[in-house]
Amino acid sequence: MRRGRKSWVFATALSLALLGIGVIAASASATFHAMKIREVSAGTGSDDSYIEVQMYAPGQNFLSNGAKLAVCNSNCSLVPAEFTGFSNVANGNSQDTVVFGDTGVGSKDFTVNLNLQDDEAGGAACYVSEPGFSDCVSWGNFTGNSVLTTNYDASAEPGSPAPALSSGMALRRSISPGCPTALEASDDTNNSAADFAVTTPNPRANSVAPTEATCSSGAPAGNPTASPPAKKKKKCKKRKRSSTTPGTGSGTANPPAYAAKKKCKKKKRK
Repeated sequence: MRRGRKSWVFATALSLALLGIGVIAASASATFHAMKIREVSAGTGSDDSYIEVQMYAPGQNFLSNGAKLAVCNSNCSLVPAEFTGFSNVANGNSQDTVVFGDTGVGSKDFTVNLNLQDDEAGGAACYVSEPGFSDCVSWGNFTGNSVLTTNYDASAEPGSPAPALSSGMALRRSISPGCPTALEASDDTNNSAADFAVTTPNPRANSVAPTEATCSSGAPAGNPTASPPAKKKKKCKKRKRSSTTPGTGSGTANPPAYAAKKKCKKKKRK
């Protein structure tokens, strides 16, 4: 009786321990760190600057766990402006985006006073995450890398600055390396000059499905139920072949024999 009770206690303790491990693993995968800055714009000077970040793994929509934005002037001589206290967003698929923007930005998830129009000539912005995952971009005549790496993690190194911000334009991260149709961690080389280029602003709020497609699926990352590529179906035709092989045991030749031979053609199935 005592042996049975001990076994039950041990089994219960083991189950609780395994459950705890599962909870820890789940919380680790469902977080906010696998994200990169994808686009930044000073807007048009009408209180409409923004920063867009993008997920490169699923389950990264839990921004309430501690996500932070930081904005710096050309040399970070002023204390960087920091923005925290964000809530979770609804969509957490790989390639989903989140937009932080001034009051004049129409398509955004969070309203923050970035005021990037004040730093068009030179500045930097960082998405501050868990150690080893923070990300920064710098532009123009920015010279404050040491301040960023000291305060926001060495992994946030923005390298050489990208071109200066200009009214009505944006800096956008290239996703050409590796899979050219989806954002990946390897797209960040810690060199803003190499990673970002000037483009037309196109902020995409979290509610909008991504257009990027992961190379493994071949379908838009935000549409995992998309139909797979059509498979080819074989269509076979038979043709007749005559035979004049003499028969045996009857002294006469067999009548022409018909042997079926398949000739197949591939046809696409709609």
